[in-house]
Amino acid sequence: MMGRFRTSFKSRVFAVKLLVCSLLIYSAYFLLFLLLEPDVEFESSLKRMRINSILRKVHGKVAFKECHLERYNSSIPLSPYGCQRLTPVSGSCQLADELFFSSPVDTCKHQLRNNICHFTGTGANVVVKCSESICVDKKVSLGQIDPDTGDLQWQDFPSTQHLERHLRALFVKKTDHYGFCFIRCAIDIEEITDEEAYEVVNSFNAMEAYIEVDDIAQQLLIIPPYINKGKQSLTHININILFIDSVSHSHFLRSMPKTLQTLRGFRETTVFNFELFQSLKGRTYETLQALFSGELYDVEKPFGTQDMPPTPVKLNRILSGFKKQGYETMYTEDLCWMWEWGLVKNLLAYMPGYDIKSRWELLKVALEKAGIDRVDMTLASCEILHDNHHRDSFHGPPALCYNGQYQHHYILEYLRKRQVLLEANRKPFFHHTLLNVAHDYHGRRIQTLDEDLANYVKTVSELHNTFTIILSDHGNTYGEFIKRSEEARVEMFHPVLFMVVPPGVAKTLGEKGMNALKVNQQRLVSILDIHYALRVLSEGNVKNLDNKHKKYSIKPDGIFSEVALNRSCSKIPRIEPNVCICQDFEVAAANDATYALMAEFALGSINNAIQQQFRKSNPDAMRGFGSCQRLVAHRFGNIKQRYNEIGDHEVKMDLHIPTPDNSSLMEIFMVILEVSRKGGMKLVTYERMTPYSQFEGCADKGVATKLCVCSLNKMQKRVDLEEMPNLNSHHSIFGSETVHEPVHKKCLFIFKRNNHAGVVLEAANLCRNKKYAIIINISTVNMTLSSPSPVKSDLWPGMMSFLVVMVQNALGWDYEYTVTFKLTDVKL
Repeated sequence: MMGRFRTSFKSRVFAVKLLVCSLLIYSAYFLLFLLLEPDVEFESSLKRMRINSILRKVHGKVAFKECHLERYNSSIPLSPYGCQRLTPVSGSCQLADELFFSSPVDTCKHQLRNNICHFTGTGANVVVKCSESICVDKKVSLGQIDPDTGDLQWQDFPSTQHLERHLRALFVKKTDHYGFCFIRCAIDIEEITDEEAYEVVNSFNAMEAYIEVDDIAQQLLIIPPYINKGKQSLTHININILFIDSVSHSHFLRSMPKTLQTLRGFRETTVFNFELFQSLKGRTYETLQALFSGELYDVEKPFGTQDMPPTPVKLNRILSGFKKQGYETMYTEDLCWMWEWGLVKNLLAYMPGYDIKSRWELLKVALEKAGIDRVDMTLASCEILHDNHHRDSFHGPPALCYNGQYQHHYILEYLRKRQVLLEANRKPFFHHTLLNVAHDYHGRRIQTLDEDLANYVKTVSELHNTFTIILSDHGNTYGEFIKRSEEARVEMFHPVLFMVVPPGVAKTLGEKGMNALKVNQQRLVSILDIHYALRVLSEGNVKNLDNKHKKYSIKPDGIFSEVALNRSCSKIPRIEPNVCICQDFEVAAANDATYALMAEFALGSINNAIQQQFRKSNPDAMRGFGSCQRLVAHRFGNIKQRYNEIGDHEVKMDLHIPTPDNSSLMEIFMVILEVSRKGGMKLVTYERMTPYSQFEGCADKGVATKLCVCSLNKMQKRVDLEEMPNLNSHHSIFGSETVHEPVHKKCLFIFKRNNHAGVVLEAANLCRNKKYAIIINISTVNMTLSSPSPVKSDLWPGMMSFLVVMVQNALGWDYEYTVTFKLTDVKL
């Protein structure tokens, strides 16, 4: 069956402009009235607080005071040339103070510290002492990782004296092990002193923590394994990379005062801070892949955060060269290898559902292929996380503790002891450590790292031949800061990068290399610059760039050569969506009607994707959307635009979408569109800026959680997939009302929204057992189309599909379209 429908529209903009101007005048008058309203009961400070509150309500963020960029060394004048960091958003520094420093840093004082055993000395001179007074029945247990299964195995000892002899043998024997053990025994909690009890109770935070006082004492004891003496050449630089996930340059500087003070205090060791380090992407996998292998994320083969990556991180590209030189390679992280995140995911060695021995064997094979000799303290993370009642550290607790010490304390202590012994024994090493302490919602937990990191960098600064790189992949990607300030979005793509260069390393790098590092502190730097520098140290002289990197302004020896002064974000790799940290690369734009149409195009494209995924997994459903709702944006903003090298218009913006349970809570999607100079629009990519893992439980089968906004109310029934949706209740979007135009009976409708810059068309099928294949032929005057005419769409029962956006390119615009369709009876 065929049908035809015709309509036309002539724009009228004067009345709309008059209405908008009137509303703006009224809003300004109303705000002025609020600000100037006399109130003798308020002091001037309280009036300022009231104004700030109003500004929050109006703008959704603090915007009342100029903020300055955090700098490591303010005595170095900023260069007036090349990339200059975007000026921080006004009010963002006050908001940061409010969110991150309004209360003391969380500690581990909610746990009693029981050090059952300790040791002094090294090698044959070691002395081990285990307390008899802590364990109530003198019996004690030792936990060690079984090298054959990867499991934590416990061995009981009748007394602490027996344990002392066993531990001393671990020191004296020239055998290898994982460098740590767990110790536990029963204690009498009634013997806890009043001072100890007061300390625990006094540290209790009813909002965020819990008191841990039980009848078990447990300890993690660091025991560095024996090291064979090496033959390190003075040209062999030890490589020590400390990778901190999810901390920006600014947040590191504001959160780590003790570490910064220590770094500034070195006399012989040189510290470089790179002020313009641009993030590749707001996710760890891509940064690791680029750092180690030089490979860049394939945008044509995307994968979600919850998915396994398409290929493993190819660590061997860098590590193989070091291994050939006799280096020890070690990869340490604070995540549990038995859970899905971290190293096992990055190496594609995660095998849920299998027994632990099979999973352990898979991991060992992956480690060997990657060129990793040791993981050592990584294997302690499972027990620590289990003791904290978390599988990972991403969503709490506010402090990750074990026996009254932060988790990272143990990791850094082990690194410190092992690296000192390795350099003393002339054994070269490549150590990579990944800490997730900053990966939390509140953005405060990074402060717990400060004291331990300060102590650690002091040690590595004294290792004559050890080159230490401290870096992050990106800033925090979720939390209150990113919800309330646009500055957090810039910080997300402005990670931290320090290099600690002791005299021995400086001598090997030479005057050219050291001068390049000095100059590059104020040049735009990318992760590939570090990759090529590591390649030089791993392989020797690197003469040419990989073919895929030749389009970027990168030198074959990376950051060891001066970066071009005029380098811009178009000359380094960035995976969209991404915010360039340089001024004037992108220009802010107002939320006018044209951008509203672009926002509609992005929103419609995402909705079509949700519908396609839902339809594929639910072919019998009588609707296009299930529990994952059709997204209707409340507002759009934070618009940035630029014209690329070929003249296409690139637009970046945020879409704010209310949740079904609370319309005041917003899910934020960052979208990037390309508007071709030849006509047409394309949704390049998008990113969910608010956390979305909580929607896994209500998401529809087959619909990516990243796309899903659904009700978290467990009392609410899930959507009945056999019930037709009520598409007639469609609301206005961005102030434009939706007009329903019937095309065929009471089944096929065109939904149309006009504003003074153009038109949006959608189509809906409101009937059961009928499928419409529609074709829309469009002719326009002074307008461009987001998709070329004719526009086609298949509408199954209950579906509503976005079709096209028509945007004015001159005054006096007009359009006309006809709808033809083919009707098919279907049985669902």
